[in-house]
Amino acid sequence: MAKKQVAIDKLINGKQRVEKYDYLITKNEPLSFATESFQKIVIDLDYTNLDNDHKVLQFTSTLPSEGKSTFVSNIAYLLSQKNKKVILLDLDLRKPKINRAFSVPNKNGITDYISSKITLEEAIKTSEDLGIDFMVAGENTSLVTNVLESNKMKELIDSLRERYDYVLLDTPPVMAVSDAIVVSRYTDGIIFIIAQGKAKKKLVKESIQTLKRYDVNILGIVFNQVKMGQAGYGYMNDYSYYQDKND
Repeated sequence: MAKKQVAIDKLINGKQRVEKYDYLITKNEPLSFATESFQKIVIDLDYTNLDNDHKVLQFTSTLPSEGKSTFVSNIAYLLSQKNKKVILLDLDLRKPKINRAFSVPNKNGITDYISSKITLEEAIKTSEDLGIDFMVAGENTSLVTNVLESNKMKELIDSLRERYDYVLLDTPPVMAVSDAIVVSRYTDGIIFIIAQGKAKKKLVKESIQTLKRYDVNILGIVFNQVKMGQAGYGYMNDYSYYQDKND
């Protein structure tokens, strides 16, 4: 089955790799080259969603520490700046990070809602500063797959699809656990993050083949943390996209 493809700018992380999730370069450095690259991606995403068929977007990678949580947080912020109603969900239930982006405790979140401990209204939080709604992962559970495969999870995504312009899902790496594949059945497509120097080419190919095997719609691939010679880290303004030559 042919898959829609989205041109995605090659991204490379800022001056250095810093695990500071509550620092959004798109908000704090709006005139930076990095922000400009993010803006181009948002334009691409918004353009492909003219018919509202790319509302639920999943973000994943091959391995941990490839920058997907930081990436999706910046995309969420820029979409909100375009007056889009956006909600960001932390479905990396084993190693949640989105709560750090909003500087809140990882409590009263998705797992708590799925287990009927709280209502949906209690689970959805709002960042007035960023103009984004979000749901943290919530209480730790050893039954992650059960939570993700539950009817209530599907109903949650379907409900949010009706309420928001974009539902953005931060999910675990493909090669770490099967969670990303499980979540993909609820989404309109995946943005795949690749960080330079993290996953070997063989693992990246294996991850993409795994997604294809489950007929996942790969909308685009983002190249992140790319070194530019002696200049350190910056952002490039050219773009690339994943394309299956067999399609």
